[in-house]
Amino acid sequence: MRLFRLELKRILKSRRTLILLAIALLLSVAMAYLPISFEGINRPNEDGTVTELNGLAAIKYKQDLYKTSAGEVTPDRIKSALETYQSCVREYGPVEEEGFPLAVYIEKIVPFRHLLMGLPETFADPLTGIGADLMDIDPNDIDGAYYEKCAEHLQDVMRNGQRENETAQQKALEKYSELDTPFYLHSGISKDAFDYIELYILCLAILCVAIAAPTFAGEYQTGGDSILRTTKYGRKQLAITKILAAFTLFVVTFLVGIMVHILILDAAFGTDCLKTSFQMRYSIINLPNINLGQLQIILAAAGLLSVLATVGIVFCKYCSHRIKSPYR
Repeated sequence: MRLFRLELKRILKSRRTLILLAIALLLSVAMAYLPISFEGINRPNEDGTVTELNGLAAIKYKQDLYKTSAGEVTPDRIKSALETYQSCVREYGPVEEEGFPLAVYIEKIVPFRHLLMGLPETFADPLTGIGADLMDIDPNDIDGAYYEKCAEHLQDVMRNGQRENETAQQKALEKYSELDTPFYLHSGISKDAFDYIELYILCLAILCVAIAAPTFAGEYQTGGDSILRTTKYGRKQLAITKILAAFTLFVVTFLVGIMVHILILDAAFGTDCLKTSFQMRYSIINLPNINLGQLQIILAAAGLLSVLATVGIVFCKYCSHRIKSPYR
């Protein structure tokens, strides 16, 4: 244990290491702020003017709008949202055009638009996979059979992609039938937030490798490890201690960084949106039976393993090179 503490202290005494650790923490905050800063919406005022909201102000305003659509994604709610959407388009024209009234968009489209996000995919062409236009979907086709229609679309996709693999087709349908339905929706957090979690994990892996490389290479280049291996603790115990000390530092660095990153995101976007079913934020035919909160945990766990694996490769390369050295 004493040797472990000394090795950990030696790593932390390096100015390079301290700078890289500080960068890891700063990136955690900066990359969590970016998806927050991307949020924006125009708010119509009673006097006819428009206020442009960005960042936290936009998120708070959207949260108030999304409250009306939060809850279980039942066929009746999807049908009602589609009927409202189609009625607005018939009266005011396409939503994407500049002439569409902002007040109508904010009141009738924004609160329920995420309920409609899976419809183009669900009613996609079975042969080409091209998504359907919302105006071409008959609301009566949703009555009581929405999730059956989702399963049919999955079957079409599997039939087109795995035409000769009937076992894969059947397993996908079985897996989809095990999903908790109706899905749950509480809009709020953006896809950008999850993209930046992945990007931050990649940055952490690079920084950890940058810290790991000199941990062994420094003493190898100076020949100091040849002297250290003749001491009481010898070659094997010293190598194990170095690896354990470095991995401990990387685990702590990763956990602190990712926790700060996720806590900032959850504080900004709220935790209610983490109850949203995975399928309501990504593809409607995704198979994982998880919500967005569980997705955050999975990304963090997978990220930690990937960082340790990446650093492990660096250590293996060092050990391989050291074994081949004629001066070992």
